[in-house]
Amino acid sequence: MKHARTIATLLVLLVLVALPFGLGHYGYYILATVMIYAIVALSLNVLIGMGGQISIGHAGFWALGAYGSALVVIKLGFPFLAGVLVGGLVAAIFGALVALPALRVQGHYLAIATLGFALFVQQVLFEWEGLTGGRQGLFVPRPSLFGYELQTDFSYYYVLLAVFLLLAWITGNFAGSHTGRSLMALKMSSVAAECCGIARPIHIIIAFTISAFFTGVSGALYGHLLGHLSTETFSLAVSLSFLTMAVIGGLHSRAGALLGGAYLALAPELLREFKDAQMVIYGITLILCVQFLPGGLISLVERVWTIRRPPRAAP
Repeated sequence: MKHARTIATLLVLLVLVALPFGLGHYGYYILATVMIYAIVALSLNVLIGMGGQISIGHAGFWALGAYGSALVVIKLGFPFLAGVLVGGLVAAIFGALVALPALRVQGHYLAIATLGFALFVQQVLFEWEGLTGGRQGLFVPRPSLFGYELQTDFSYYYVLLAVFLLLAWITGNFAGSHTGRSLMALKMSSVAAECCGIARPIHIIIAFTISAFFTGVSGALYGHLLGHLSTETFSLAVSLSFLTMAVIGGLHSRAGALLGGAYLALAPELLREFKDAQMVIYGITLILCVQFLPGGLISLVERVWTIRRPPRAAP
């Protein structure tokens, strides 16, 4: 089983490396967007999949990462990678602060709290024209690595792929760590976990902080991809789309995060003719997925894999 999983992982990596070849410039952009969304899906895997904490305010963390990175690169002259790291850290700090209400409220009350945070961040960024450009927005330079400017989305895609693989590896190690297992125990039964000596407050704060950091990194990378930031990019609809993406891809799988990112990046292209009805279709898709594929699209892949596997020989 482990050998087969290793082979499957290598095949997926090979496909991801080979995907851009033969595509045009717009294809490179779509693939880059898939990687950026997949990083957000990883963040929700940590927060919702492991921690059981709902959030519909991740657009706020995304915005903080994007603007934080852009501002230190433009105004302070930070290099690209340092700016991305700063964007992630800024989002992580606010993630720890947002976690504080989660220590007292859960479920839809927590969802409302995170929603209020996202709306607050968007409004502040819009009104603070001297820093963020307000309604005119903020122009972000193209990313550069070691003095080499990444002029095309083709080369930037591989940077994003490397970042996604790194964060996916971190997520996997975190899930298998003592803290990750404790977090999942709290999700299953907080009373039983606390009776075993697991401190709920610190683990919830850790989950929010890691999730916000990943989202901030994604936002920073997205800002350099677009080249221009506007507060309209970080609306409530984006937060809802993130949640839909994570559920449809699969909240308990790193491969599911990749499928979710592909869904969110490709769905607007496939549903372009429906215009204002897109959010309705997202909602219907989410309901159908929860009803028939509660484990997300990745669970369908796993079912097919299980059916096609030859049965084990009797001992």
